[in-house]
Amino acid sequence: MRSRLVCLAVLVLSIGFLAVGAAPASSPPSGSVTVPTTVGGTASDSWTGTILPGTNPDSNCTSGLSPVDHHLITINAPASYGTLSVQFVFSITWTPNTPTEDTADEILTVVGPAGEVGSSDGGTTTEQVTAYNLPSGNYDVMACGFINAVAQNYSGRLDVTAAAAEPSLASAPAQGLQFSAAIPADNQRDESEPLVEIDKAGNMYSCGPTGFSNAADYAQVSTDGGDQYHLLGSPPRGQQGAGGGGDCGLATGIFKNAQGTYQYAYTGLGPLTGFVTSTSPNNGHNLTTGGPFGNGVTDQGGGADRQWMTFVDDHTVLLSYNQQEPRNVVVQKSTDGGLTYGPISAIAAPNPTFPGPMRYDEAHNLVFFGWDKRGATQASPSSINLSISRDGGTTWKMCRAATAPAAAAGFVVADNDSAGNIYISYAEKQDYHTYLVTLPAASLSKCNEAVGTAQPTVNPGFSQPVQVDRNAVRTTVFPWLVAEGAPGRVAVTFYGTESNGDPNLGTFKGSWDVYVNESLNALASTATFSQVKATTHPFHYDSICLNGLACDTTSPGDRSLADFFAIDYNTISKKLVVVFDRGEKKPDESAGHVATPMSATQTGGPSLGGGTVSNGRAVVRSSSTDPAGDALSAYSVLLPTPAPATKNEPAADFSSVSIKPQVDLTTGKTVKDGGFTVEMKLQDLSAPSLSATMASTNSTQLLWVFRFVNGYQAAAASAYYSSSTGFTFGYNDYATGSAPCESSGPVSNEKCVIYPGDKPIQGKVDQQRGTITLVVPRSYLRALSGPTGSGQRPAEVPATKGARFYDAAAWSLGNTSPTKAVQTFLYPFDNTPAMDFLLP
Repeated sequence: MRSRLVCLAVLVLSIGFLAVGAAPASSPPSGSVTVPTTVGGTASDSWTGTILPGTNPDSNCTSGLSPVDHHLITINAPASYGTLSVQFVFSITWTPNTPTEDTADEILTVVGPAGEVGSSDGGTTTEQVTAYNLPSGNYDVMACGFINAVAQNYSGRLDVTAAAAEPSLASAPAQGLQFSAAIPADNQRDESEPLVEIDKAGNMYSCGPTGFSNAADYAQVSTDGGDQYHLLGSPPRGQQGAGGGGDCGLATGIFKNAQGTYQYAYTGLGPLTGFVTSTSPNNGHNLTTGGPFGNGVTDQGGGADRQWMTFVDDHTVLLSYNQQEPRNVVVQKSTDGGLTYGPISAIAAPNPTFPGPMRYDEAHNLVFFGWDKRGATQASPSSINLSISRDGGTTWKMCRAATAPAAAAGFVVADNDSAGNIYISYAEKQDYHTYLVTLPAASLSKCNEAVGTAQPTVNPGFSQPVQVDRNAVRTTVFPWLVAEGAPGRVAVTFYGTESNGDPNLGTFKGSWDVYVNESLNALASTATFSQVKATTHPFHYDSICLNGLACDTTSPGDRSLADFFAIDYNTISKKLVVVFDRGEKKPDESAGHVATPMSATQTGGPSLGGGTVSNGRAVVRSSSTDPAGDALSAYSVLLPTPAPATKNEPAADFSSVSIKPQVDLTTGKTVKDGGFTVEMKLQDLSAPSLSATMASTNSTQLLWVFRFVNGYQAAAASAYYSSSTGFTFGYNDYATGSAPCESSGPVSNEKCVIYPGDKPIQGKVDQQRGTITLVVPRSYLRALSGPTGSGQRPAEVPATKGARFYDAAAWSLGNTSPTKAVQTFLYPFDNTPAMDFLLP
């Protein structure tokens, strides 16, 4: 019901003040302000009103549970705020009717052209909603009663103040820090909030949820440093257990298990009720699951949200999560590798907002995590905190790390370096900067406040916050941090844009990239950060909603990226790895589509472990080679289901992929002003090899897909094989299927990427040479052109010679359907390393 009311409010505001006058109105009923465009300029509007008796436990005037007094304000804002930071403070103030009146507790809610700006319901006689750089439009300032026994008079006011935006900070030299083109960890399934954890052998695990209604979290493992990921769970769908879909958690063992590997453990959140669990002793090849909702993992307290996990040895796993009633971070323990968990053993943080991931510092026997507690409103200062345990998660202490100027814009993330120094990153919702604070290992003993119901107050010696984002970046969200290496070396990643403003607003315009900022002297009082883009092109456009599940009700911004992404450090390769979501959102679209988890690996520059790294592979190139023997079928299976032995499939095993000028396959001549020809070479495309691959994977069709970003979105040229049709070919622009994953019928709930090949292209197969050749004409190709500065998005234009295409790779996939018109869950065998390439 609430979502309908909000939608109605937005509709009314979008067409003017029609119909609103029928509700109780202020005196005067409306006003207007023109936003000042010079530093120090101010503007205001004031009114009075009466709040009628009523009770509203939802603490939001849009719920319709109590009478609402409306004041309508037209805000006339500049087209761009540029270097200004303009603060809007909406407030209502009242005096109780009698000195002993205790039943006059009011609520303030502000709704604008892009949805709810904010709501305030504190315990004083003033309520306040603060926002920055609001767009032009009509705003409904609502006053209603939380508990209002009699009519209550109030005074309302809007104060607008223009200030100079904080100056940009210069970045340190990057010293060659750079990242590869991005490869999908899964090129089909919908996975928001991609998490990455790397074990001590260098195996990289990633997972992400796809929603309660689909009861699925999908996960992958890369055993080659991030070039290729294998699907975990029984094929073809790849679920790790019969449940989940809300949030996923991963952890790997500290020591090797009896099989000589590092145990892998997973939890998947159900509909805020509990967890499904699974564990694997052999890099995900065999998974044992704990069944739906994890054998009563959350058997105490009410509700569960956002879990994190960490091993403290080879078989003991700690699980933390945000228990909803009473709201606390609670901890449970598993002694069987993460399959079953005992009852709640501890409360680790009281009433948190965004508790971050648990970490274990093996050298110092310390379990810890960062968290925050929001103030009375999103614009109120927030406390950034640290919780620690020195006895394996049994008892906990806490301390204050910093005070943020506003609510956090993502999770608070903590990590340690090899000397035990602690680093915490967070972003805030005032100016949307990302900050870092550090705590020397020697000061950890001062983090010793008891965990009760009150918030921590003592700072044991954390540094002053250092702004991480640099140069022209003005807005950041979802920071994540990794240390794990030499003292003073830390990497922070975030989604960043040069646009200035509130990304929650549906009217926010901008181009977003994934940034990685590295500091080699983070413990110094003059800590510096380099700043590079880990993405080779904008991966997202316009709004990013930061209000969690409220994004589906009161906030109109885009939540297709969910609430975080992650970075980790590979102690074997000495490289950083970022896993982020790309929703293929075009500028001015209200939301993204399928959240594809993308993985980018450090290819050069300083290593967190000391020294520098390089892989000698250029990002922009015309070909990629791929090792033999990595096209694996039946990589993973849930026990006790018997599985065929994992083996290589030569018909799916790439040797290379290369890009050449377009050639007419009929005449053999190069096409003037043409597109490109892609040649995929495989180990064995003979008829027996094709039949064997289909038989061993229960596939009735095989696909070889060359996927690349064509303008704003991914596209694909594909070859298809079935025993009845032989080889066929086709091209398609970005295409999605409905839940759980299908291409037939209308797409009402995008949950997977499909490759229908509905546009004709030339193609040929040389089975003797093991090559597949596909020809993509220039008429199908598009490029990005134009700047990506403040408020800017590149234009999509017809591709010309030298146009750059992004994140390209060849894929081999199995389909249980015999025709390309119907694609269910595609099973990935192999892919080539990602590259960007230029139109020949």
